[in-house]
Amino acid sequence: MILIIRKRISNIVVLLALAACSHAGTVRRGRNEGTLSIPASNVMGNGNISAYAHLLTRIGVDGFGFDPAIGGQIGLGGILQMSGQIIPVGTDGLGPIEAHLQATLPGNDELRLFGIAARADLYLSTTIDTITQNADSTKPEFNPHLLPSLIVDLDWLRLVERFPLKTYFMASMADNPLLLHRYDQLHFCFGAEWKMYQHSLYGSIGTGLYKEKKNKFYPGGDDRYRQFYTYVEPGGRFRFLNRFSILGSVKVGLFKGVKQDYELKPDYLTISLKVVGPIYFKETNTEAIRTLIFMEQAKSKKKDDLEESIATQKHHFEDLGLGLSGIEQENETFDYKDEREKLVKQRREIQKKMDEIEQLLRKIEEEDEEQF
Repeated sequence: MILIIRKRISNIVVLLALAACSHAGTVRRGRNEGTLSIPASNVMGNGNISAYAHLLTRIGVDGFGFDPAIGGQIGLGGILQMSGQIIPVGTDGLGPIEAHLQATLPGNDELRLFGIAARADLYLSTTIDTITQNADSTKPEFNPHLLPSLIVDLDWLRLVERFPLKTYFMASMADNPLLLHRYDQLHFCFGAEWKMYQHSLYGSIGTGLYKEKKNKFYPGGDDRYRQFYTYVEPGGRFRFLNRFSILGSVKVGLFKGVKQDYELKPDYLTISLKVVGPIYFKETNTEAIRTLIFMEQAKSKKKDDLEESIATQKHHFEDLGLGLSGIEQENETFDYKDEREKLVKQRREIQKKMDEIEQLLRKIEEEDEEQF
């Protein structure tokens, strides 16, 4: 009977491991996935392409705003990517066109703790400008604004495999592109994301600083950033069909400091919904390693559950006065300590295999670089 029990337990472990492997192989996760407010410092793999649709609803002093945007991203190399979006029809008509070129440090295709990226942000404003000194009220202005951004993140999973937290920081010179024609801006944002196997939860807190430019109503302009507002933005990522993602967030203004004359009118509430899907995708080393870590954690949990179940059953036998020795047949015995040692050994072997796979992936990457 003990042999039968052992065999059944072994079969269960094998089936669970196979199921985890087959499920993990279907997940399409990009290494440049961040939050709605802060992108990751990592860039896409070379040649990878994705597209998205972003719906943004805002409520403020001036009423209700509705801005649907469409955009995409493409990986240009190991450390470069380009992205862009346009608002074809919004509350104020044609919205700003954006283009972003992001560069990160070498080692982008590794599960690294520290990541940093610099980004050039180009905004082609289509806001009808009637207040700046050279504005023409008969037609919209198409003024380009080329501004820098800095992105820094820490992926704590690199240090602690049971702690899949990623933290973010972003500094930029564009908080609201619709107001770039009127204000110089600074935007600082901190965020954190709990990355689960498929889905994730995140939140951010930030502040926007505004300095009014010289205009017809305010000829002198501001000599410093006199106006600001802060916000919190909780949200999450839900992955469906193993390759598409839905990102959502609710941005709530906390408090503000504005002037009495021609004051800044930030939005009180912003609701964002974004759907992202890969057009062309090849998995990168970073996400392959992340998937293996999640798989190992799933296997370890299953083994711990089985171990706990075995211990529970043993106690049940002892409570009934039977004991495992009462059901032994001939010399067959169930050594609980031995089973535990086997589970520990299997866990070490899994970790060893993961290390070997990671070394193999790095070797393949080095060989590819040598070829090119």
